[in-house]
Amino acid sequence: MRAMSEEDVKVKFLLPYLKERGYKQEHMDFDVAIDVHEGRKKKTIFADVLVYTSAKKTAPLLVCETKAPSETLNRSAKEQAISYARLLPQIAPLTLITNGSQVQVFHTLDKTRLSELPKRAELDRDLLKFVLSADAQEALRREAKHELFIIDDVSTFKNILKSCHNEIRNNEGLDPTAAFDEMSKVLFCKLYEEKQNAKGNRFRLTVFDDSMEKLGVNVVRKIFSDAKSAPGYKELISPDAEINLKDRTLRKIVQLLEDYDLSLTAFDVKGEAFEYFLGDTFTGGLGQYFTPRNVVEFMVEAIDPKIGDRVVDPFCGTGGFLIYAFELVSDKIRLQEFSDKEKGRWREELSNRCLFGCDWTDRTSQACKMNMMVHGDGSSGIFKHDGFKDIPGKIVKEEFDLCLTNPPFGSFENDPDVLKQYELGQGRNSQDRVILSVERCLQLVKSKGWVATVMIDGVLNNKSTKYVRDYIRQNAWIRGVVSLNKETFEGYGARAKTSILFLEKKEKPDDGIQESTFLAVASNTGYAPNGAPIPGNVLPDILLDYRAFRRDKPIALHFSISQVVKIGDRLDAEFYMKGVGGGAADVSVVRKNVDASQKLAGKAYAALSKADGVLGSLDTVPMRLGDILEQVEVKEKVEPDKVYKQVGVRWWGDGSFIREENAGREIKAKSLYRVSPGWIIYNRLFAFRGSFAIVPPEQDGCYVSGEFPTFKAKSGIPNGDLLCRYIVHCLNSPQYLQLVDKQSTGSTKTSRNRFNESLFENLTVRIPNKPADLKNAVDLLDRAGEFRAQQKQLVDLAEQMRKSVFAMLPMD
Repeated sequence: MRAMSEEDVKVKFLLPYLKERGYKQEHMDFDVAIDVHEGRKKKTIFADVLVYTSAKKTAPLLVCETKAPSETLNRSAKEQAISYARLLPQIAPLTLITNGSQVQVFHTLDKTRLSELPKRAELDRDLLKFVLSADAQEALRREAKHELFIIDDVSTFKNILKSCHNEIRNNEGLDPTAAFDEMSKVLFCKLYEEKQNAKGNRFRLTVFDDSMEKLGVNVVRKIFSDAKSAPGYKELISPDAEINLKDRTLRKIVQLLEDYDLSLTAFDVKGEAFEYFLGDTFTGGLGQYFTPRNVVEFMVEAIDPKIGDRVVDPFCGTGGFLIYAFELVSDKIRLQEFSDKEKGRWREELSNRCLFGCDWTDRTSQACKMNMMVHGDGSSGIFKHDGFKDIPGKIVKEEFDLCLTNPPFGSFENDPDVLKQYELGQGRNSQDRVILSVERCLQLVKSKGWVATVMIDGVLNNKSTKYVRDYIRQNAWIRGVVSLNKETFEGYGARAKTSILFLEKKEKPDDGIQESTFLAVASNTGYAPNGAPIPGNVLPDILLDYRAFRRDKPIALHFSISQVVKIGDRLDAEFYMKGVGGGAADVSVVRKNVDASQKLAGKAYAALSKADGVLGSLDTVPMRLGDILEQVEVKEKVEPDKVYKQVGVRWWGDGSFIREENAGREIKAKSLYRVSPGWIIYNRLFAFRGSFAIVPPEQDGCYVSGEFPTFKAKSGIPNGDLLCRYIVHCLNSPQYLQLVDKQSTGSTKTSRNRFNESLFENLTVRIPNKPADLKNAVDLLDRAGEFRAQQKQLVDLAEQMRKSVFAMLPMD
């Protein structure tokens, strides 16, 4: 069955998957509450499934987090799940996340991904105690708390930045990008003041008002002036730059920012919020300077920067590659068994001498500098400069270990002085900059240095660009080509089909000989055509295969998207990729699906015959729902630090589901209502569409808003649970929904229509007289619901069968 919610994924996908891998359900707990405290902050989190080593449930082995099929398994989902595993009283060594179509498994200790969940028989009892000391476990717990509370901090900082930005736009009438320029200057002042003048911080509303009243001086402008001439800061901004905002606008921004101490805020909080701010500001404006985050993370993790590596991006835009490289290397420094002094030395080396980039526009280079500052640093290596030209003493040829970039597409270089510096530009009046970028990247890295670059497919396969491919083959080992689906960059206005090239610079040019090359085709990189994130990103799977290739290991795990071949003239991955499947395995799939279809059809026919005999002759009496049911409300005040799982009800009798999980501070309502298993729940707004359900056991302790009334059988009513289930089946049937539709009140069906509690209580339902008849009726109606679910599964089986049959067609 195709899962429709997080709860469906848990019950209908995860549990069967765990069983198949040898993990017993009696070794599991569900929705395990974990109370977390960090200073004065506190929250309660819930691990969806916790698997123990035995039925005694003393030693946790695996934490599983489920997501709805519409959710992406991104870095945030990974960090959240690993944090849950680390925050248990005894840390679980394995972490799993799934949305029903993808499964990702990680080592809780070092966050590395496993190719698949190990079978239970492969794992030793209490694996963790052989790996980590108590002190190391406590250190991981501290980091996990930090990761969890970062989520709240990011949301807060995003809202602050948005409010400041709106203040500038509303008061000054500036367009979004000009408003961003001014906002960056003010943030620059705040960061400077917190770092350089912590005890006498002037970035405060009282100081601002005092200075204006007594001295006629705007203190923010004074901070900006001081910072422009300060060592370590003057390189970050133009000497003639000024803040072009009214005093009242600056005053409001100081008021918004003064209580938020950026110097005490983790750089990942500031960085994530600032990148959100960048994307929100520049969508459609500076979109060409952005590389989607999934692509950035894949490329940087694939090229794997080491401690001490010098990394360059000659076309850095807002710095995505450099920032992620900074984060990965920072983690490596932290995890090394260095002394604190040694770690400090390497952090300083990373921040000041390892990361370099340039962009030729003021706005973008400034955005990159600020982006890197809020992420931690490395900004001193960022320059406003033409990426095709050296910066003496800073960015010069053969000085770097790694080059990561997404070069400029759709523009041409016609400067003769630039063209003559490049073999691919000599003798030409102009040259596509994306072609020149290949040579530039290989110029910048040392012998045996690595390049990871985005490249348009026309360069990789057009007859007219064969000379470019010849140059690449002669000067570099082509270690990998990963084709990206066309939707990857469509959200940024780019239509060109692209791939990622991984190149290792040869010690000296040769006739173009190549070794085996890793190829992959990414059919989904996690983005819709409008740039919105979607589930199904296959880049993490390709990364596993690529790492196996780099280690000379087999890559059979994801053979449908990854292969290793001896590459020829063309460099596009699709040209070499062969279809997989066919033969006996596919015949087996077809037979299995046909058998399942036949069995289901037989069971459905038998059930229908039985239903005709039971439901067609029921002895029933009409009963008003208000006479046999009572409304039940367990109202609770919303607490800011508590996490609430909120339940909704699907249409057409498809049951209740957990529709969202939020901290109290993110919920607008002041109160919510707790639900219990066996209660009837319905949606007042969409009752006429069959939104009636029974609360299942796994939703015990979840919450609903006031739009979802809940009822239970009155005390003394016999067979109350069965009665409630029967009533829900009736209310979701077409004949009863006609009554519900007629009686609902409101001016429109979709926004004002309501079936309120009094209408519900006044509805009459015919109830079986005999307890045996009631049980038989409910059993049959439950079975009919199961058949409907299995019918959906048959649709999926039919599609799989079709693909399997097609896979049998012969081809070269």
